[in-house]
Amino acid sequence: MALAKELIETLKKELRKNHITYADVGRVLDLSESSIKRLFSEGDMSLSRLEAICDIISLDISQLAEKARESRRHVLELSYEKEKELVENELLLMIAVHLIYGWTYDLILESYHVDIHEGQRCLTRLDSMGIIELLPENKVRIILSPSFQWIKDGPIQKFFESQVQSEFFTSHFTGKGELRVVVNGWMSMNSIQAFHENIHRLAKEFELHKQNDKTVPIEQKRGTTMVIAIRPLTLQVFEKHSK
Repeated sequence: MALAKELIETLKKELRKNHITYADVGRVLDLSESSIKRLFSEGDMSLSRLEAICDIISLDISQLAEKARESRRHVLELSYEKEKELVENELLLMIAVHLIYGWTYDLILESYHVDIHEGQRCLTRLDSMGIIELLPENKVRIILSPSFQWIKDGPIQKFFESQVQSEFFTSHFTGKGELRVVVNGWMSMNSIQAFHENIHRLAKEFELHKQNDKTVPIEQKRGTTMVIAIRPLTLQVFEKHSK
């Protein structure tokens, strides 16, 4: 019943977003406005009626369920202390990152050496930290918002800079799926700012492709990192000759 209530609440939000009234729904279902209000307030709606209402706003039930799931995800940022705890516990960080990016806990156990008891403690801790909701049989629901970001210059970013960034750039970028483009030139600040906007658009496209790949089995996906940077810079080898 909790899921049914969640679906109906999400459907109400989608109807309001599309400026569809109960009277509009009543005309489609051949019911009075008061009957539609009662259906929504009681939360007792047949699957066929749910599908019919979804059709009004061009959604299917699976899309409605996805929107309901996303609405539960509201954590935009962790506290500094929680990020610090993740960085200081390698196993906790590994499990957290894999769960956040779509792995199941069973797949983590299949892919990594994880002590069962330690892994269970990590799941319980991630639940108490507000990163996941721990469900029966070690299923998890991510609570982080789709707009979630790590703290700027926080523990996770510093961890990336100190341990991951150097490893990332050791590659020759000639392998499958790898690409490195380096360009140099003299540009105005206006042009640099224009590139900032282009970079933000590209980051949004990355997120779009990530969302589109949600239905692709995790075994067919690869953990992927994209780093884009632009800054005014004079190389030190040249700078030392400056007046």
